[in-house]
Amino acid sequence: MSDLIKLSVSRTKTFADCKKKYDYQYNLKLPKKIWDHHILGSCIHKILEEFHLHYLNGGTLKYNEAMKEAYIKGMEEFKDKLKPEMIAEIRSMADQYLRIVYKTKHHHVISCEKPFSMMVREDINVNGAIDRIQIDPDGVYHVGDYKTVRNEKYLVNEFFQLETYAYVVYTEHPEITKVRASYIMLRHGFKHITREIDLATMLKIPGKFIDYAEKITAEKEFPATPTPLCDYCDFQEVCPYDIRKKASSKKKTLSWV
Repeated sequence: MSDLIKLSVSRTKTFADCKKKYDYQYNLKLPKKIWDHHILGSCIHKILEEFHLHYLNGGTLKYNEAMKEAYIKGMEEFKDKLKPEMIAEIRSMADQYLRIVYKTKHHHVISCEKPFSMMVREDINVNGAIDRIQIDPDGVYHVGDYKTVRNEKYLVNEFFQLETYAYVVYTEHPEITKVRASYIMLRHGFKHITREIDLATMLKIPGKFIDYAEKITAEKEFPATPTPLCDYCDFQEVCPYDIRKKASSKKKTLSWV
């Protein structure tokens, strides 16, 4: 048996976006740059996770009390990395979410930060974690992924992540024929970008990961793909390409973090 190939949605997206970045991150394992928006995202993810875990573990606190405890835990973990303006934004997000919960009664959330690991071929393992899974009032499983990006346009046609999560749910509940899936925009009042994913789409997921695995293992050069997003790359200081010059024509339209 050949060596195990480990994949995730983020690994495949990195390879698709820029093979040079993939090489730096996963082959050479260079240290990644720490961005404020990543820290902010990790903190609010932690807070929302702790909030729902309280009830999933049988807690009975009032919503505002459970959110207060979750907020304290999140702040304690990330306090040394947060700037004052980041703390203010996280507090605002937590408050917005609490208001939504009071209106919608999120008792239908059945798991959060659910880890998964699945073999799509005997030598290919796909792993990750799903931010939130709930069962909607109509009985449909609904997967959600929290996003802290400012510009939602780039997500409109980027549903591979949610399709993967839908397939994970299908592997555990093979009787279902569709899964509802949403990107949850934390910086846009928790707006949902939602798509219903049918069984035919879910069943294509293993093949897509196999295709990625074969392309990654066959790649030898790992060329760069310059875009305006290069300004937000973890490895811009070591990349030998004149990325800003090549991407400058599009830079003025960029606003995604």
